[in-house]
Amino acid sequence: MTAQLTIDTGLATTLSRPRLSPRLRQAARVGALLSLLHRVAPRSASDLVEKLFFSPRRLGLPIRYEHLLDEADSYTQLQHGAHTIPVYSWGQGPVVLMVHGWSGGGIQFGAYVAPLVAAGYRVVVFDAPAHGRAQGSRTHLYEMAEVVTKVAASVGVIDTIIAHSIGSLASARAVADGVDARQLVMLAPPKDLASVVAGFGAALGLPAAMIEEHRRRMEARFGDEVWQRFSFDHLAPVLSQKGLVVVDLDDQSIPASQSDQVHLRWPHSEKLQTSGLGHYRLLWHPQVVQPVIHRIVAGA
Repeated sequence: MTAQLTIDTGLATTLSRPRLSPRLRQAARVGALLSLLHRVAPRSASDLVEKLFFSPRRLGLPIRYEHLLDEADSYTQLQHGAHTIPVYSWGQGPVVLMVHGWSGGGIQFGAYVAPLVAAGYRVVVFDAPAHGRAQGSRTHLYEMAEVVTKVAASVGVIDTIIAHSIGSLASARAVADGVDARQLVMLAPPKDLASVVAGFGAALGLPAAMIEEHRRRMEARFGDEVWQRFSFDHLAPVLSQKGLVVVDLDDQSIPASQSDQVHLRWPHSEKLQTSGLGHYRLLWHPQVVQPVIHRIVAGA
């Protein structure tokens, strides 16, 4: 299977298709131009690679479940640095906090709102910096983890955190650093940040020297420990919560094998395996939503 990346995400994906999608063709063109630029202006090329990596895209319109934002029971804003973070909630009761992935948004969890509210829960979603309706144009995993912590502190005791994709790494980091929750649900989690970087480079077809330079820049910015801080090899063993890892065999963004490794490293986790849903349909499909909600309610 060939490691690839959709240019939307700026993060690792693995795709195996006989024909490249328009977005992948765009990624290949961008990568080719960056490779050419690297030959004559390596620093400028590295600057652009860094900008791409930390710049998520906003959700495309129309957005499924967006109408729910206007029907929220509560809307607040949190300040994180220079950015305003929107936080929405529905219902009353034990809190279920949703954490979206890269280039995603809190409203992607809209399928959970009505059934969880009916079951007596309060559903809380937010948009991380540079995502959804939040301010900003760039962000990174440390900032996403900090925002998870800030939102968690603002809503009180948390029953469950449900996180998608890269949001799983941010959530696990926040929990390891002190955020408390009874249980965690991770939908299609990647195994670590190193895989994210490798997939990003493979998607663009960048030469090894450019990827290594990007890694060096990340270490200079965040410290050498950044790879361990966002690796489930290090995070999963310290997660004391009960957990569920949802893995779709046809996920073309995060390889099922990576999510399997998260489950295997997490002593208190179970696995829900599906097929045919891919990376995004599992956010709202009944094959995932119904068993996740049943798990939350049954474990109350």
